[in-house]
Amino acid sequence: MAGRTMFVEVGIRNHVVYQTSLSFSEPSPRLEKHVEKASAILFKDLALGPGESQLTKKLSKFRANLERLAMLDKLSVTPGLNCHEAVVGIWESLERLHRWDVQRLREDPALSNKTEESLRVLALCTQHGCPLMHARDRVGFTLDYWKQYRKFKSTTIEGGKGKTWGILIDCASTSDMNMVYTPVRVSDKWLGPDLVKANPTDEEVMSATGPILDWLEPPNTLLPPAEEIKPETGLDMNVLSAPKPVDVVFMATFNPPVVVTHSVAMEIYKISAFNAPLSSSTFDNLLFPVSESANYDPSEPRVLKTLRTVPVFLGVHTGQTEPELKPHSNTLLVDKPVYGQVVTHVPISHPKDLIMMLPMLRQYAFLSLLLSNSFESQEETPLVSKPNLTNEFKSASRTTGRELEDFMSGSKGGDSPVPLKVDVVLSAHPIPRLQLLFPFRQTTAMINLEIQLDGKVHIVSDNIFSESGDEISQSKGKGKLLTRQQFAEKLEACENLGIWVEFIKHKLE
Repeated sequence: MAGRTMFVEVGIRNHVVYQTSLSFSEPSPRLEKHVEKASAILFKDLALGPGESQLTKKLSKFRANLERLAMLDKLSVTPGLNCHEAVVGIWESLERLHRWDVQRLREDPALSNKTEESLRVLALCTQHGCPLMHARDRVGFTLDYWKQYRKFKSTTIEGGKGKTWGILIDCASTSDMNMVYTPVRVSDKWLGPDLVKANPTDEEVMSATGPILDWLEPPNTLLPPAEEIKPETGLDMNVLSAPKPVDVVFMATFNPPVVVTHSVAMEIYKISAFNAPLSSSTFDNLLFPVSESANYDPSEPRVLKTLRTVPVFLGVHTGQTEPELKPHSNTLLVDKPVYGQVVTHVPISHPKDLIMMLPMLRQYAFLSLLLSNSFESQEETPLVSKPNLTNEFKSASRTTGRELEDFMSGSKGGDSPVPLKVDVVLSAHPIPRLQLLFPFRQTTAMINLEIQLDGKVHIVSDNIFSESGDEISQSKGKGKLLTRQQFAEKLEACENLGIWVEFIKHKLE
């Protein structure tokens, strides 16, 4: 299979694929060093796996990977523009930045016990992301920026059982776009040799929240002039045409798409100068879609109820090997619905556009993870034995005034259920906030959290931690003293409101 800039060769013997190789028509050191990984992925897509035969082998993965290669090939112009090389050029610059991030983390004495892979995961989630070429059975370039179980030792850059959030970088034609965007530029010089600016301006210093990177502006990539054109007058003369810019842009696709509020979507679209239509759905409805048969009014508060089984490891230091399963009755109240947007893709002109988006993307990736771990239907974890429960724990649509009063007052009605009652109030604007309420000692605990940029958890206020400031009361607690910040970091690590509540009760009750 041949295109303008590449070839895919498939070796078949006795109706079985035994070899697959990718090559490019023009030699390029930047491209050649990634060919082996791409060829291995294509071969894996075609090779027979366990239980497969020539008749049952599915080619969907091979087709998807081949289409991505073919799209870059189709948009390339020979001579003048190789889209494969344009994409790899961005990878080169961001890979230098990632190695620099890891080196800076390695120099931190507090991280001296971290392995190289753990430092890379930390840089992925807290610094400038991790650029990967041909990873996780996908041919192409991905900038990963968030991982589930990111603080677990078993989590690796390309492995682990958790979910990964990334941005796929490809190219797209501008013919279908009704706005003017900066065309692609073929270069690996998007950052200066020292990565950091030697003499930043006062304005850059005042507005900086991290290192001030030395972003460069590579020259425009222009197509060579055509051999000759005839003027409209029809005179018999040759007129040389001028070099022209390419009709191709870099396209960033969010994988998975990220649900954000309208205001955050506007910030992301502003960075990329993208004019995208905004949806009329609410933020909570995009996270937890309402069934078509439900009585749905987006202007009213919404209550969702679910029963969760929370696996708890509180005795690992005493030899506990299996989790203790605890039932929770979780209720989510969205008292002030705001409009939301599913961000799927944006054109970009420079890799710095991606870096500017990362703090907001991490913020909402972590928020969606917290909420899904508490309120999505639970299928894999076995439910503990529980009393006869009716539809009380099924997802509800919008509430009546009485239901809202019951929720805010903590009224349960009838006998107290066995599951621990955990109520969560979500406020999505201007910054995501969660208010947690649950039984604690002889009263009700109330903790107000903010999910800040980069997925940081900040405890705004509470009524269970020590009023003296940073220290937690040990009057009935277990183990060493923990600060509010340490409790916030525990939530960042476990990524589960139910597990966090059980941890707090274990430490302080």
